[in-house]
Amino acid sequence: MLYTTIQQAAPALRDAMTAARHILVTSHINPDGDAVGSSIGLTRILRAMGCRVTMVLPTELPSLAVVLPDAPEVGVYSQGASLPADVDLVVLVDTGSISRIEPIFSAERAYLAQRPLLVIDHHATNSGEGFLNLVMTEAAATCEILGLLAQAWNQAIDAETATALLMGLVTDTQSFQTSHTSPRTLRVAADLLALGGRLNEVMRSMMYGKPFAHAKALGMAIERMHDEGDIIWTEFTQAMQQGTGADDEAGDEITAYLSRVATAKAYVLFKERRDGTVKISMRSQPGIDVGSVAHSLGGGGHREAAGATLQLGLDEARDLVLSTLRVALA
Repeated sequence: MLYTTIQQAAPALRDAMTAARHILVTSHINPDGDAVGSSIGLTRILRAMGCRVTMVLPTELPSLAVVLPDAPEVGVYSQGASLPADVDLVVLVDTGSISRIEPIFSAERAYLAQRPLLVIDHHATNSGEGFLNLVMTEAAATCEILGLLAQAWNQAIDAETATALLMGLVTDTQSFQTSHTSPRTLRVAADLLALGGRLNEVMRSMMYGKPFAHAKALGMAIERMHDEGDIIWTEFTQAMQQGTGADDEAGDEITAYLSRVATAKAYVLFKERRDGTVKISMRSQPGIDVGSVAHSLGGGGHREAAGATLQLGLDEARDLVLSTLRVALA
């Protein structure tokens, strides 16, 4: 069943989750602020309703999650580790397709196939794979949906839950700058702030907590910036990462900086990873859909902010993505 409004979905979702004996909450690979915020926020809401919940994400949490006291409780999946055997419901948040929870998806196919899946998301590319799906593509963040769900359930939200949900709102709207930011988005954020959400801490962790090595990485990436008119792109190689001492999170600020150049329609960062793959991060001007490009490459995201991980070398990945993007823009 696919729901697109809170009014339709709230009773069915509440019944399914409160009936479960043990819920597993998870989200997409390389979790961002909305993935972490919605995982922790939903878990706290469900526990307040008496549910037993375990959180496991596919890969490491971003550093900005340090402001959330529940962050150390979030399990990070490792190959060969066992997921809880008594889980009887899997809830997937902020993820367009279950294939996006690698490496869990590949390693735990049988486990996932044996358990019902419930999906809460806002991506336009969501394939509705759950037996229950709440997909609100007009929402600016999954955390916005969860704030509305808690209201529909008449479930009180404490300050820590409000802070987790604010993290998702702030990061997915790029500090309330994206075209999906609506009056409702701002009302949900105001309500969370009134409930004790620590907006200032979230903003500082996102905007002002970057290591010096990330600043060096940004400088090197800007030196390699290429202007093709409609597309501005750059790369961050393993040699550059080792030379700056930056960790795997270096790159978010690079993409953000590229997208501030007004002359282009789309912006791409090619980031060479230690395992030989290439992570691409794309941004675009309002009205330009890079989300469909990322989806065609096996990734996901939003119309104006999306990405994918390619099992290719840097040169091959660059040629493939730029050629695909040129066709899309034409």
